[in-house]
Amino acid sequence: MPSNALLRAALVLTATGIVSASSVRRAIDETGTDLPFAIGYAFYLGLIVLATPVRPPRWAALAGFGLAALTYVVAVLALHGNALAIGLYVLAAYLGYLATPIVFRPLTVAGFALWTPALRFFGPAPLADAFPPVLALASVLALFNLVASLVDRSAVEHDERLRRIGLGILAVVTVAAVVERHLVVESRVVAPDDLMALVVVGSLPILAVVRLRPSVRDALATGLALAAFLLTAMALLLGKGYHADVVTVPHHAAEELLAGENPYRTFDLPAAVAEFGLDPQLVTHNEDGTPMRSLNYPALNFLVVTPFVAAGARDIRWIYLAEILIEVLILLRAVRIPWRPLVAAAAVGNTIIMRQNILAGVDPTWSMLTIFAWLFIASRWASPIALGLAMASRQPAWFVAPFYLIAIWKREGRAEALRRGTIAAVAALLPNLPFIIDAPGEFFEGVGGPMVGALAPSGVGFVRLALDGPFPLLPRAVYGVLAAASFVLLAAVLWRFWRRIPLGAVVFPFIPLYLAWRSLQNYFGSIPLLAMAGEEGLLTRPSARPAPSAASALAPSAMPAPATSGASPRSTAP
Repeated sequence: MPSNALLRAALVLTATGIVSASSVRRAIDETGTDLPFAIGYAFYLGLIVLATPVRPPRWAALAGFGLAALTYVVAVLALHGNALAIGLYVLAAYLGYLATPIVFRPLTVAGFALWTPALRFFGPAPLADAFPPVLALASVLALFNLVASLVDRSAVEHDERLRRIGLGILAVVTVAAVVERHLVVESRVVAPDDLMALVVVGSLPILAVVRLRPSVRDALATGLALAAFLLTAMALLLGKGYHADVVTVPHHAAEELLAGENPYRTFDLPAAVAEFGLDPQLVTHNEDGTPMRSLNYPALNFLVVTPFVAAGARDIRWIYLAEILIEVLILLRAVRIPWRPLVAAAAVGNTIIMRQNILAGVDPTWSMLTIFAWLFIASRWASPIALGLAMASRQPAWFVAPFYLIAIWKREGRAEALRRGTIAAVAALLPNLPFIIDAPGEFFEGVGGPMVGALAPSGVGFVRLALDGPFPLLPRAVYGVLAAASFVLLAAVLWRFWRRIPLGAVVFPFIPLYLAWRSLQNYFGSIPLLAMAGEEGLLTRPSARPAPSAASALAPSAMPAPATSGASPRSTAP
């Protein structure tokens, strides 16, 4: 049977593939509604929730296969694509699942879900526009290589098999990211990221079998994939400028701060949008149709970019790209070698990160800091400071804090939870304190706006079923009650069943956001990387407080160090 950690990682990657496929479908069919987003994000969150137990249900991989198959079949049919081709693809994926050794079958599901080029190739116009055929060839070769690594039954040790399959998945998501880039920014000649995709597809199969030190081989493989990711991001940033109001907010606020103003007093969103030449209709609106004008984010949101704006930065999205690369590199450094390709795949193959944090310019600082808080949870100072700074950056981190404190209470005891809560609160307050003192009314009115203000309903969550689907739009208070009730319920579940679902502390904070009045895409993009960080921080690294019963509950899920001999496929080690 697959190990618990492998099943969790595969579920997270399968969820990433499903939500990326939903995004690609929307990019191909620009005239469609956002209803498929709501369904895709529900599948995404549901599968990641299934990955939270120490021992996930063994049927979870087949559930992931069913949801991925449904996502792809419905998408191709909605796009008026080739029904026979997508049916054969699903059948081939299932046959590949059966042909894969049982211990690695969940990764077959993940690879099938992550191959988002299927939506283009089985769609109505596979090679339309300026899409280079050589990239299509690279996509097919990457898929074939992945299948070969999955069904290969040669006598190699468990960790080596895992590494080879991980490199196959990494090649698939790398090419998929480049294919998806062409849906946003076309290139009439073969672009650098196209060539890099070919290099990755040609190099990773060689690196899977060449005799090198595992650490060197891993560094080369993940380095090539991240280089392709960087080139793809560069193509997007150079090919498309600011086009969403969210990126103008920190940029304009930083300029006001440099001019000696308190942005919470002087900020005006329509003016920020106008400064960068965006369509005025792109401004976020209130329920009554009037444009939002206040600064709605905590201060670290614009303080991070202020030095760069002062130095002459014209596009702060490059800063966000650097942050994403930093968080991925640190996470890769922390996890065991056989698992690094899977962690890299969770970032490279995540369309939400590419489209929201990089292309649209939604500040990822809060998610980076939250990842560090979970990854370095054993640190009594760095972890709570990282969480506090995340709270000082964007509001989604506020939902994480109570679950973090529950985790600390259960791991280290009440005194440590209170101590860390105090540290996090101070770290969250300090960057905001000067602005609170100067303009308390404007600060709290602005920062509280997304939760208690009069903003119009929006997002990819439950509310989307009313905006684009069959349900009536309920009063705003109903969505608030649903979100609050789910928050309390999940906190109680985590407290009661901590030993069984410790990763719930990482994932549960985002379920209430799905049920809220506003459930924007960018709230959910970092969950796969957060889950990977939680796996390393909560399950692999022991608690500082001796607790034999808890240790015995978590021991079977710890990620292994690189093996020096073959591992039994029936071992409970990942």
